[in-house]
Amino acid sequence: MPPLDVRFVRSCPGPEHLPSDGRPEVCLAGRSNVGKSSLLNSLAGGRKIARTSSRPGCTQYLNIYSVGESFYFVDLPGYGYAKAPAGMRSRWSDWIAGYLSGRSVLRGTVLLVDARHPCLPNDMEMVEFLKDIGKPYIVALTKSDKLSGNKLASTVRKAQDMGPVIPVSSVTGRGIDRLKGWIFQAVG
Repeated sequence: MPPLDVRFVRSCPGPEHLPSDGRPEVCLAGRSNVGKSSLLNSLAGGRKIARTSSRPGCTQYLNIYSVGESFYFVDLPGYGYAKAPAGMRSRWSDWIAGYLSGRSVLRGTVLLVDARHPCLPNDMEMVEFLKDIGKPYIVALTKSDKLSGNKLASTVRKAQDMGPVIPVSSVTGRGIDRLKGWIFQAVG
């Protein structure tokens, strides 16, 4: 599949600043430092459209990316550990919950989970929340290139308790086309 035409639009300091043109949206959710920016760059064919960092908590706003004229990616702040003030982390939780449960143009969520640490408590909480709101989601097991074949197979089996799973790697490109297929199906 060809790379997606992904372009940064803006950072929103809150949900009230999200696009209002009615285009469908797919959000990227996950723990801090799970690889959301790296995955966005991979979906764009390796172009550096999203800033990557080894420091958790760099995404502190709702970052909006246009995919051509078709739909938007919304990169949510990471949950879990983040080097940010407690008040800001609390606001992120409110933003994320409100966005996921109340955004009418949201067509699906890509929940990024580190393949080396599947089924952590806060990832499981997010899965339960996504199940409760009833919107489509998929679990993208990031950093899958860091596991051997047998270990990855075991991790995929374990992660299937979370929902549909695609192992992905921003380093090798594993699963990126399958994930694009799911995204296109979600935005219909």
